Amino acid sequence: MTPRKESPDSGWKPSDAEASSPWRRCAITRNRRPKEYLLRFVTDPSGQLFEDVTGRLPGRGIHVLPDRKRVTALLTRHKMGRDEIEVILSRLERTLEQRLLDGVGLARRCGGCRKGLREVEELLKRGTRPLLLLAEDASPLIARLEPLLEGIDGVEIVTVPNQERLGTLWSGRPVVLVAVTHPGVGERIRADAARWNSFMQKGDSGRA
Repeated sequence: MTPRKESPDSGWKPSDAEASSPWRRCAITRNRRPKEYLLRFVTDPSGQLFEDVTGRLPGRGIHVLPDRKRVTALLTRHKMGRDEIEVILSRLERTLEQRLLDGVGLARRCGGCRKGLREVEELLKRGTRPLLLLAEDASPLIARLEPLLEGIDGVEIVTVPNQERLGTLWSGRPVVLVAVTHPGVGERIRADAARWNSFMQKGDSGRA
């Protein structure tokens, strides 16, 4: 079991929740995805594009795959210069990471997540199938997870920011592994993690 790596143009196999979500088409590749898995841009009255990571800004949206190359192509199409594009890409990097961490923080506040390998083992023994969040700099832990997940279907592992960033949601000490048990918040985190991983060109999620 290793995290699945998926290019922005590979075939999409949605979960039941993803399949029931409204889908949108990427303005660059024309590929369709659930809208939560795309980046949305809106235009102001002057025609200037602005990123809308939450998907809530008013106006007609333009959707694009969460990939630097595709975002750059979209902004270039709208006559933006290189310096302006770099500013937007840098801002997206920070905003996508923060939204992902905010989702984990929300799960924690509503009692919908646990941290640590021991807690994950207890959840699995009770028949719970959590969404597992693994810090990007903790990939060796996969070898310790494999025996726990052997013969268990329906457990997904997604890569999230590093141990220190994840740890800011708790006491500030590094956190390596988090299990999300809240289904609604878990769907948000899954989508936000997929966007962040794609934008940062990291390994995507993996379903056991």
